[in-house]
Amino acid sequence: MQVVRWVLLLPFAVLLGMLGSLGGGIVASVFGQAAVDTSGAFFGTLAFVCAAGAIAPSHRGKVTLGAASLVAILACLSFALAVFTRLEPLADLSTREKVLTPVAQLLGGLYGLAVLPSLLTEGSTLDRLWRELVTLGTLVGVFGALVAVIGFVTGLLTGVWIGLAIGGGVLLLGVLTLLFPFVHLSLRVSRAEVLIERQIQQRSASDEENP
Repeated sequence: MQVVRWVLLLPFAVLLGMLGSLGGGIVASVFGQAAVDTSGAFFGTLAFVCAAGAIAPSHRGKVTLGAASLVAILACLSFALAVFTRLEPLADLSTREKVLTPVAQLLGGLYGLAVLPSLLTEGSTLDRLWRELVTLGTLVGVFGALVAVIGFVTGLLTGVWIGLAIGGGVLLLGVLTLLFPFVHLSLRVSRAEVLIERQIQQRSASDEENP
């Protein structure tokens, strides 16, 4: 059975990655072509990395890391070919597509690499997942800042500021990811306070009815 899972790992991961890309593109279609490309690249990569780690019968952490690394290599290679060569159809892409698609793929691999092991680890808790999200948000924020700096320098040299805009968006995504566990914790505390207050009110009403 394990041999079969190893054999089917890559085909199924690629298939689920394609389905993830298709689904992400369909959901984002109402926001325009840029959103379709970004969402498709992100969710396709996320689905591929998560599927590879989930299907693997053993060494799931290493398989997930390998899948994310493969995605990173292909994303960087496609970016280099699109920017520095005239290889079709990559060279015919717009500047936005040349930058945004590889960045979305790298982010999808990073999110899959960070989140999946926490979900698959036995005894994993919600608190552990939140700690992973804090670390992930920090990494995404640093990556976004790096892209923004490169985009700023590129903008000064060429007058094209798309890299700076994308870097700012990635930085914002990192901040939101970093803050999400704290927001969730705050909501849980507020909900607990409301429940406690209701229980106190119910007990007070019961004591008044039955002195």
